[in-house]
Order: sequence, then C-alpha cells, then structure tokens
Amino acid sequence: VKKGLIFKKDNETVYRLNIKLDNCNPDFYAYIDVSRFIGEQIEISVEPEMKLFYQTADEMNIENLYNEPMRPFVHFTTKNGWINDPNGLIYLDGVYHMFYQYNPAEPNWENMHWGHAESRDLIHWEEKDIALFPDKRGAMFSGCALLDDKNLLGKNNGNNKCALLFYTTTNPFCQQMSYSVDNFKSIIPYGEKPVVPHIIEANRDTKVIFCDEIGCYIMVLYLTKDNYCIFKSDDLIEWEEIQQMQIQGDNECPDIFPLCDSEGNRKWIIMGAHEKYLVGKFEDGKFVAEQSVLPLHYGTSAYAGQSFSNLPCGRIVRMVWDRWGLPTFNFKGQMGIPMEMSLSKYKETYYLEANPVKEIENIYKTTKIYNNVNITAEAMFKENLMCSAQLIKIKSEFIEKGNLTISVFGRSINFDFGQNKINIGDCAAPVSLTDSGLDITILVDKCSIEIFADGGKICLSCLNNNTVSDFNIPDLTMQTGESITIKDIEIYSLDSIWG
Repeated sequence: VKKGLIFKKDNETVYRLNIKLDNCNPDFYAYIDVSRFIGEQIEISVEPEMKLFYQTADEMNIENLYNEPMRPFVHFTTKNGWINDPNGLIYLDGVYHMFYQYNPAEPNWENMHWGHAESRDLIHWEEKDIALFPDKRGAMFSGCALLDDKNLLGKNNGNNKCALLFYTTTNPFCQQMSYSVDNFKSIIPYGEKPVVPHIIEANRDTKVIFCDEIGCYIMVLYLTKDNYCIFKSDDLIEWEEIQQMQIQGDNECPDIFPLCDSEGNRKWIIMGAHEKYLVGKFEDGKFVAEQSVLPLHYGTSAYAGQSFSNLPCGRIVRMVWDRWGLPTFNFKGQMGIPMEMSLSKYKETYYLEANPVKEIENIYKTTKIYNNVNITAEAMFKENLMCSAQLIKIKSEFIEKGNLTISVFGRSINFDFGQNKINIGDCAAPVSLTDSGLDITILVDKCSIEIFADGGKICLSCLNNNTVSDFNIPDLTMQTGESITIKDIEIYSLDSIWG
C-alpha cells in the first residue's frame, strides 16, 4: 500500500513522495536525494502513520550496478527507479544535457522529478543529481531547454550563458520557467507566476524554439485530445496564443524543429508523442501544414521524442523514451538510441527520416562485411555473434516478393516483401515507402530491437517479451523459402556504454 512520505520545514510541506513503504518484506530500496536540506531542520513523517526506518548514504550502493541481467548495453537507463519522457535536451559548451521524467521512489510511474544526465558523445552518459523536485506547485512534468543567446532575461555574465528550462507543473497544470548560468549545477525558478497559466484540463509538455520566419520565439503546448496550441513571445516571458491545431491520432509531448531537404527547401516539422508528424511552413504568423499527418515510428515502444536545442550547424538529433514492460529489480525504462534527423521528398510527399547518430561508430567493437550473399531454402546465412549489442545493416535491390526471416539471439524478424511488411511479434511496419531498394538497419540490445528502414523513413521500435535476447543462441541467421540475394550485409558488435 502506498503511503505519503512527508518532509516539513517550519510546519510547511517542502517535499512529498507517494511510496510503498514496507519494513517487513522490502523488495526495492529507494534512494531519496535530501542534499538540498543539509543544515536545515526537517521533520519527516508518514501518512498513514507507521514506523519509518532509513539509512543515510553518500551514494547509491546497488549490487552489480550497470551489470544487472536486464540492463541494456547501449541505451541509457537510470541507476535506480523509473524513467520516461526525455526532457530539456540541449548542447552547451561541448556537453549534451538530457533531462528526463524520473521517479526515485520505485520502478513505476509517479512522483515526477526531472533526472539529469550528461554526455560528450551522445552515446556514453553520466547520471547527475536530480534537477527538479516536486514542490507546492505539483509534480515536474515534461518540457524543454533553450539557450538565452539574446540575453533577454539579462542573466548572461561573460562566458556564462543563461540556459532556460520550460516545464509543466500540475497544481494546477501550467507552464513554468527556470534558469541556470552554470551549466545546470544550480537551477533557479524565474519568478512566482507561471509563464503560461492553466488553459484547459491537463495542458502540458511545452516545447520552445526560435522561428526566423516570424522573428520571435514560439511555444507548442499540448491541450487535450489531439489538440495543440502555438504561442509566440519576443521576450520568453510574456506569451501570446497565435493558433490551435490538431495532430490527428496523436497527443501529448509536442516537438518542433526545422529541416531542409536535399534541394535546400526549409520546412518545419511538428510531432506528437506517438511520433506522428506534420510538415509545413510558417506563413502570415501561423503554421500551415502542407500535407497530411504521417507516422515515423511504428510498434509499441517509442514515445515522447524530443529534439536537442543549440546543436551546431543546424543539426537535428532526437531521442525517444522506449516504454518498458519487463520486470526488473531496481530500474525500469530506457531511452531510444539518439537519432539523426533529415528530410527527403519522394514524388510529392515529404518524409521525415531518422537513423542512429554517427557517434555510434565510436563503440564498434568488431566489424564483419559480406557482399552478394545468396540465400536459398537449402542454404541459409549464419554468422556467430559476440554476446553484446549488435548493429546490422542490410542493403539490396528492391525485392518484390518472397519472405525472409532474420533471427538475432533467437529472436525473429519476419519480412514479407510481397505484402511490404516487417513483423516482430505483434509489432508491424512497412519494409519501404518508396520502392527504392532494401535498406534496413537493425539495432539489437539485451531487451530491445530497433529497425530503421527505407533510409530511416520507417522506424520500428519494440521492447517486450518478444524482444529479449537469448545469448545461449549467439547467432545471426537469415533464411527464406525462395532465393534472395542480399547485396551488402554489415555486422557491428558494440561495446557496452557502461564500461
């Protein structure tokens, strides 16, 4: 039964967690960061009342940390507790910052904080102290980060640039802003009032970016059902609504960013949490969609993606949360592999493309390359694999008919070329949207399979009981009932990002 763990200072509640306290048969040990209370007198109580037993520690003491049986090799996971949506992705002074929804009290959703991790290569991550704690304004729901490069808040001090965090608090649901001038070593709320007050229901998940076309900052905010709202601001403090819009079949966690296609045409992409997207432009001060909603991700796992801000050279990199349904002792949830975004046009349709970032090459451990491989009913392809994460690239001419089954560590991925379909258990996606050839990248980790097809126009992300690796079957096999020739097969074994 969940209980309230309450921290009071001068009879005022300064921190509260809903937590499954059990002194008799505990199965999870929560590490609750109370460092901000050092030097203060805090009263701790439990509702309903029970005896509270706890220990103090300077760091987490978790047995076999980063080597647990279900711990992914190359995907970010928190040391302890629950994670979901990536938040506040930003690049500052050579460091990638990733914040995320975090519950330190148990490996399930609740008590939303903002966790924080840093990386210098988008692949290896170091978990840092919690950035945002629930307070009297409520839980800390999703949001974004932005560099105040125009010094609109007047907080820049020499080389110390002001970085902003926009996020949702829940009592009631409204949009807040905090800032940091020391690369998030300290985070300071900006004023007492929200920058956008409550509008409707659980309006949430703010994303802010500068829009050159209208010469100001824009904020996309989720409202309700499949409805979103766009605001504008000249100073990042006062926000004016400019339009409401729909992303049919989607909800929550908007993302917005510009991309140029191969001919240099600049477009704006707006996406929802289910990775459905609109391509359009800003015209007469408003976003105008130029085509219908399209899906980027298929399957059941990828959710709530967000793009990094302040990347050099106009680069767009996104991360998603891979929803986790597998039983683990001390952690739950992983982030998808960081993805490089691009835009292409086929016939009259613009397609968003996502592929693993080039930095993944830094953890290639072994490489095997095969050319012009003929696979028949009598002769399957088989290659022994190291017991590590694998990145597999397959390219060939477009295959009009027939079936191909690829098995990695005992898990099967089925391709039906006649039906233009990929299947992993109950997850399905097209093989191609353009009939331009077979172009498949498969990233296999301990518990997940991510597929990037047709140049990244199709992403299939699966994390469930059908995708758990069996390292007792350390093979990659390809077999068919017909005869299929694969032009190129590349197999890369990957080092663990945890050392």
